[in-house]
Amino acid sequence: MADRKKLGDTIYKEITDMILRQEIACGDKIAVDSLSKKLGVSRTPVTEAIQRLAKEGIVKLSPHRSAEVIELTKKDITDLGLTRVALDTLAVQLAVRNGSDAEFDELRKVAQQCYDVAKSGDIFNWIRLECEFHLGLAKIGKNENLSKIMEDLYLKVRLLQFVTYEDSEVSLNMIKLHFDIIDKLKERDVDGVISFIHKHLAYFYDLNDHAINTIRMNF
Repeated sequence: MADRKKLGDTIYKEITDMILRQEIACGDKIAVDSLSKKLGVSRTPVTEAIQRLAKEGIVKLSPHRSAEVIELTKKDITDLGLTRVALDTLAVQLAVRNGSDAEFDELRKVAQQCYDVAKSGDIFNWIRLECEFHLGLAKIGKNENLSKIMEDLYLKVRLLQFVTYEDSEVSLNMIKLHFDIIDKLKERDVDGVISFIHKHLAYFYDLNDHAINTIRMNF
């Protein structure tokens, strides 16, 4: 049973990475037989991985048991962006309240890794570390429900960011805002950290000030 679970987790990760790297592109149907052959396993772990990915929102299952990678519309992107603004606004306020300077210093290490990887041109791992940074904010805030909600959302976030990636120089400037966010966290400056988190997310989701300013949770 343990070996089966280990195999299932391995196949799930391999298929997930193929989708996130767009080796299986948005809108593509997932051919279980050919994928099983490529990965050198039976249909069962592939099918189980696809079902798991469907629950996580990046694969769509049809009534005829076919599966395809989701396609993201402009509305999907805006909705996801606004959701992230709401969640991160709450996350940073909780982090200001509950976080320690030592935890902020650890998060700075993730920010530095993210910047270094992005600068090297490794888009896949930059996006992974970008998500790790934002999940770190939620964990520092010490609200398990918020952390779980954000974790459940981040596969779709990673897919979106990979698909819509365009300008490395502008992206690097936005990634630098991680350091400003941490500085404001250490200063316990709620308004300052919210301002930087909004600026950071606005770029990636092409959100205007009016849309963002409607979202704020006060403590």
